[in-house]
Amino acid sequence: MRRFVTFAMMSLVLVLAASNVLHAQDDAKKDAKPEVKKEEAPKTEDAKKDDAKKEEPKKDDAKKEEPKKDEAKKEEPKEAPLPTIPPEVEAKLEAARRAVAEAIVAAEDAGLVETTVTPPPILDILITGRAVDAREIKKHTGVSPEVFAAWFTGHGKLEGFTAQKDVRIVNPSEGLKEMFDQRANLLARHIKAVKDAKSADDAKKKEEAAKKEAAMKKEQEEAAKKKAEAEAKKKAEAEAKKKAEAEAEAKKKAEEEAKKKEADAKKAEEEAAKKKAEEDAKKKDEDAKKDDSKDDTKKDDAKDNS
Repeated sequence: MRRFVTFAMMSLVLVLAASNVLHAQDDAKKDAKPEVKKEEAPKTEDAKKDDAKKEEPKKDDAKKEEPKKDEAKKEEPKEAPLPTIPPEVEAKLEAARRAVAEAIVAAEDAGLVETTVTPPPILDILITGRAVDAREIKKHTGVSPEVFAAWFTGHGKLEGFTAQKDVRIVNPSEGLKEMFDQRANLLARHIKAVKDAKSADDAKKKEEAAKKEAAMKKEQEEAAKKKAEAEAKKKAEAEAKKKAEAEAEAKKKAEEEAKKKEADAKKAEEEAAKKKAEEDAKKKDEDAKKDDSKDDTKKDDAKDNS
């Protein structure tokens, strides 16, 4: 921002100087005697025709050159637009403007400001610690570029003085060069300090980012490890549960089969016993019938014998 203001001031000075040079050149042209042209003999009709023929190709050439110029204009590359001011830069600019305002007020309160410019010239205050252009204008010793530009843009005021007549920039050999040398040294020192601090801050941020990234990576690895362990445990538990269920099912099936075999054996045993009992009863009946038959035979024999 400060460089921009300084360059603007210097540009204004150069424009004013160039304007004075142009006025001087115009005056010199007015004073110069006009050249007297020699009268030429009137041309004949044939000579006029020859001249017309000579001029015709020139006109054609001019017509041919015109589109070339237009093409050249069209081919000129467009200037890239200026980048927008980032919010963080705008914030720092506002902070710098506030600091500049505080410096001006502090210098005024300390009695270091005797100026013809409103607001006071900040470049003078930043470099020399004071702004005393009111004294310099009265002494006709010359002012700083900022004060000079302020006067020539309507921001300087002192009774009885006019910008074009009474205000001049201080001569380089009488303080202007020294002022800008101080400006360069001052700003270069502070800019270097800011850049060094920024580099240190960037390095610190980079280191912190690397640490954070390493910690995050470690955390991710631990989380992945825990997840793998949890999944392995869950899988083992599922397999153990499945195995236990299979074993319980097999045991249940074996018990059921054993019970069934036992029931079948008992049933078979009962059926065998029943069959045996039936066979015994049948045999007993047959034996009884045989005995009855024998008794009848004996009785018959007895009757016959009697």
